[in-house]
Amino acid sequence: MEELKVIVNPALREHDIEAHWELSPDLPAVWSDRQSLIQVFLNLARNSTRAMSNQNMRRLTIRTSVASRRVAISVIDNGPGVLAPELLFKPFQNRSRQVGLGLYLSRELMRSFSGDLRYEPASGGAVFVVELASGSEVGDEPS
Repeated sequence: MEELKVIVNPALREHDIEAHWELSPDLPAVWSDRQSLIQVFLNLARNSTRAMSNQNMRRLTIRTSVASRRVAISVIDNGPGVLAPELLFKPFQNRSRQVGLGLYLSRELMRSFSGDLRYEPASGGAVFVVELASGSEVGDEPS
C-alpha cells in the first residue's frame, strides 16, 4: 500500500483530488502478482479521476479491512456514480470513453491469483473492492 501511495498521490494532487488513506495497521501479506496488482489500482484510480472531473470537490478514499483471512481494499470516489453497473465488467462497452477493457482486464488479473474485483452500490459516488487472499489462505508463500 505504501508503494501505491507513492505512485498514485502525485497524479491525484495534479487533478486536485483529496486522497484519504484509511489503512489497517496490521494488514497481512497477500497472495498476488505485484505488477498486476499495481496495474489494477492504477486503472481504478484513473477511472475515479475521470469520473470526478466535473465535481467541485474531488475525494478518493482507499480503505482496507481484513475478514476471514481475506484482505479487502475499497477504492471509493465521490463522482456521479455508475449508471449501468450490470455492464461494468464486460469488455468493449460503447459507453466507455476508452476501449472499455480496463475493468474487465482488472477483474481477470485479480482472479488469476485467487482474488476478485467487484463493484458495490453506494448512495453517492462509486465503490470498487479489490479482494485478496492472505498468504496463509492460499497455503504458499505470499508475494
